[in-house]
Amino acid sequence: MTSATVSRIEAGPQPALENCYHCGESVPAGTHLSLHIDGQERAMCCPGCRAVAQLICDNDLAHFYQQRTAYNDRPTSEQGNTDDYRIYDDPEVLKTFSEANANGEQVAYFLLGGVTCAACTWLIEHSLNRCAGVISACVNLQQSKLSVCFQPEHIQVRQIFSEVRALGYQVRPFQQHAQREQLARENRDELRRLGVAGLGMMQVGMFAIALHAGDLQGIDHNHQGLLRWTSLLVASFVVLYASRPFFINAWRHALRRTLVMDLPVSLAIGLAWLASVFATLTGSGQVYFDSVVMFTFFLLLGRFLERKARLDQDTGWLQAQDALPDAVSVRKGNHWATLPRTDVAVGDQILIAAGDAVPIDALVSKGRSAVREDAFNGEHQPRTVAEGDTVFAGTINIESSLQARVLCTYRDSRLAELQRSIDRGQAHKPALVRLADRVASWFIAAILLISMITWLIWHQLAPEQAFWITLSVLVISCPCALALATPAALASAAGALRRRGIIIRTEDALESLSQSRHIIFDKTGTLTKAELAIDRVVTLGNCPERQVLAIAAALQAHSRHPISKAFKSLTMANGVDQVHYNVGAGLQGKQGNKTYRMGSESFCRVLAPNLPPAPSTDLYWVALCGDRQPLAWIGLCDKLRPEATDTVRQSIADGFSVELLTGDSSGNGALLAHNLGLHHYACGLSPEQKMAHVKALQQSGTVVTMVGDGLNDAPVLSLADVSFAVADAADLARAQADFVLYGDDLNLIHVAHEKARQCRRVMRQNISWALTYNACAIPLAAMGFVPPWLAAVGMSASSLFVVLNSLRLNRENNSGAGQVDHG
Repeated sequence: MTSATVSRIEAGPQPALENCYHCGESVPAGTHLSLHIDGQERAMCCPGCRAVAQLICDNDLAHFYQQRTAYNDRPTSEQGNTDDYRIYDDPEVLKTFSEANANGEQVAYFLLGGVTCAACTWLIEHSLNRCAGVISACVNLQQSKLSVCFQPEHIQVRQIFSEVRALGYQVRPFQQHAQREQLARENRDELRRLGVAGLGMMQVGMFAIALHAGDLQGIDHNHQGLLRWTSLLVASFVVLYASRPFFINAWRHALRRTLVMDLPVSLAIGLAWLASVFATLTGSGQVYFDSVVMFTFFLLLGRFLERKARLDQDTGWLQAQDALPDAVSVRKGNHWATLPRTDVAVGDQILIAAGDAVPIDALVSKGRSAVREDAFNGEHQPRTVAEGDTVFAGTINIESSLQARVLCTYRDSRLAELQRSIDRGQAHKPALVRLADRVASWFIAAILLISMITWLIWHQLAPEQAFWITLSVLVISCPCALALATPAALASAAGALRRRGIIIRTEDALESLSQSRHIIFDKTGTLTKAELAIDRVVTLGNCPERQVLAIAAALQAHSRHPISKAFKSLTMANGVDQVHYNVGAGLQGKQGNKTYRMGSESFCRVLAPNLPPAPSTDLYWVALCGDRQPLAWIGLCDKLRPEATDTVRQSIADGFSVELLTGDSSGNGALLAHNLGLHHYACGLSPEQKMAHVKALQQSGTVVTMVGDGLNDAPVLSLADVSFAVADAADLARAQADFVLYGDDLNLIHVAHEKARQCRRVMRQNISWALTYNACAIPLAAMGFVPPWLAAVGMSASSLFVVLNSLRLNRENNSGAGQVDHG
């Protein structure tokens, strides 16, 4: 437990702490507030900061101060009185930003303000997770979104508001329009800064051309002074407005002795501007206002493009959710009533008009139409749906009206799962990104050291050039390209896969998938559709095969057993009625005076004692007999996915060692492996045996990819280095998988593998470029061959190259398809 003691310093010598330990702001004169944290007296600027710091330490969360990379906003004097948020406990108000899950717990969503770094998310999550009644709390830093699962009987939502507010953060109910407003406001601020820098660059550049021409051809001293003073005014506005975020971030981190790339940026901009101001005031030397504004513009442009590329990947599901109708037509008795979408219950019959978005996952009960599902699988070709088919929230009904029965709440819909998958993926910081962050901080320290050495050497050789050469080193070596190398590539690859119907739950999985060379498939529901189909019919009497199947179809029409689906498309015999289902045995019905039975051998042998044994093949056999007359054995098989063969062959062509593991103890697994050309397979395995097999492979150094769908696959999916859950997989399987295939196509595994390898190549290119650029550019700048304005262009071009190279991952087809990357 970290000790924290509050003290008010009344007299005597004061420690030289001029900035608030909590928010980083200057401590006002005459304010003597402090807090004893980690054995040291920490100055506080106001009672609000002291109260928040005391709260953090009392909850044993003082580690927050060691891991944060940015300061918090100064809290207001009022620390979140619960009465201020009582209105949100009203059930109708709470419903607008929360939902109940299957366990009766409430999941509420909040929009945060003042969250600046990963340490903020850590603090909020740990503080809330300590509260009684809170099941889990998760902050999405990029979206400034907090998700809290809690038990309403143990904690009220107003207490969650108060807890977050007491930590010094702004909090309000999460609404899509509020988030869009916040994103739009931030985007407008960035565009304004970029616009100011761009206009300033054009204006100052125009004056710089005149000044440089005057240096060559001669220029009147008064005209030179006028151009310099005009450039100073324009450049000063750019520095003070457009560059302000760089200075603020660098200063706050410097106070914490943390190196970030905004530090060399701020030094370069500030020193060049100050030197140019001095030259203007004294009328001596050179001015580099054009380099200052050019550097600012290109740096802002690079960051703006990178942020836009990342946000573009995350807005697809938002657009689909925005398309959901607010009102839904629901059948009430003999009429249709219009209800809010949030009031629609499971089992309600809804009407989906042509051209409308499907409001919730539902089973079509009447009508035939086509729905466009590009929100899930990226395919604009619509899917034909009819009675018995499922339609999903966020898809568009494009042909004719449908009546459908609601299957679930919005929280359990595919669209909501897509949203949660994206949120979880963004909450996790990939290992490559963390490594790049650490490398960048060491790189910045090296830059500062090199700059100091450069200045010392040139100060001895040519003092008049020392400053400008050192400035060029600072500018040209800015590690923006290195910092963008991995996140820009990962964001582009993840966005491209989402458009194809592949959701990445952790971006680390892309790196693991690119290195995997061993893939394991489950059988039932993965390579097969878990739907029985008729494979063979062995007739036993004079009854022709067509009549046998017609009688079987008429009997199975009265069954809900999975076997009945195999006979659904067949023509039924007329006059078959009085059908009864005998649990665990089969069906019995009549056609006129004749009795028929269909089912197990023992069940049918009662009616036809001379029924021969089932054929000895690897099929699931069902007997059909009439009065004392065996009619046929019907062999059923688990229907293979149409793309399964191509998927397995492509995986082998991609360099994978392919294996089949199944819990099916019949001969179907071996038969399927033989048909697919697989030499490595195991049947009749329990989940524990599958996990033991995967562990053995991993211990031998193999990076294992697992593909499954069922509840029994969840443990091995979690254990594998990379895992895929196929379409219609169990919820638990999807929760454990790294990739979820929302497109009903196993070939998407190949798509993901190719994109992962391409992403790895692009990241290598980005990192290689960034390091090579700096390795070449820094020595040239240190030797005086690169003026500051050219250094600004080079640095910005390096960052833009990384961003644009990463955006190549958005292309549907990549040139590396079909080539095995052994790197």
